[in-house]
Amino acid sequence: MNSEAKTKVGSIVHLGAGALSGMTSCILLQPFDLLKTRVQQSHMQGAGRGSVLHVLQTVVQSEGVRGLWRGTIPTLLRNAPGTSLYFYFLSHTRALSLAAERRIFHDTQRTKLSAPSNMLVGASSRALAGFLLMPGTVLKVQYESSLYRYKGMMPAVVEIWRSGGFRGFFVGAVPTAIRDAPYAGLYMLLYEAVKSYERAFAEGRGFSLRETTVTMVAGVSAGLTASYLTQPFDLVKTRMQLRPREYTSVAQSFVKIFREESVLGFFRGISLRVLRKGIQASLVFTLYEWVLRTNAAKSSVSSTALKA
Repeated sequence: MNSEAKTKVGSIVHLGAGALSGMTSCILLQPFDLLKTRVQQSHMQGAGRGSVLHVLQTVVQSEGVRGLWRGTIPTLLRNAPGTSLYFYFLSHTRALSLAAERRIFHDTQRTKLSAPSNMLVGASSRALAGFLLMPGTVLKVQYESSLYRYKGMMPAVVEIWRSGGFRGFFVGAVPTAIRDAPYAGLYMLLYEAVKSYERAFAEGRGFSLRETTVTMVAGVSAGLTASYLTQPFDLVKTRMQLRPREYTSVAQSFVKIFREESVLGFFRGISLRVLRKGIQASLVFTLYEWVLRTNAAKSSVSSTALKA
């Protein structure tokens, strides 16, 4: 197999691994997403409606248990290709960054990126994938919200177009990018650092850890920390997408939320987001790396068989 064919196969594997991990996490964790959206919209519906338990009870009473999975289809349409594109961009930007560092540091044996490069690779990959899938993000958030009672995907698309035109599908793009780029950058930095620490810790005490354990622990740790640090931008993004006429820009939204809800207002739904992101990050990266390892093992076996 020539190098061009190998690159093509590698890209397909990264896309497929990303899509599989994205779809799995979306289906399992959709209730967290729906409840987070409902909690974050609660201030616009009056005081006393914002607790997770109250929102959960309201959803189950009015829509049944199935109501917790409302918005799963737009979430899949947005997150499965989004995760796939993210890992695709991540794979390519990692390779480019590693090649650049080898040239800069005159180290052809370098196999790991520096901490700043890990942050840059993660941030740029997430920001680019997020922008391309922005229409799906707007559709997903509005579909999950009880402020919009869409009867289906097409009615939702038509209504967003009618009320906001092409720009309506990119409402909240700026806070989304401000949230996603730092989140992904911090995530990659912490993820790689925690993995290295786990391996060094185990090696120093004379035992080994399964790779699945390493990636799961690193994924949860990095996901929880990065989620907490970027939470205010997540809330601003949701408000802008639900009420674009009330929350007209990032700066205006920050001022409005601070005046009406104080600093604590920026952390509405934080417990749900932190739980979801931590679990999702662990699932996504564990599945993604498992697929890559499985493919690498199969390729190795095939190569050995051909040589024999």
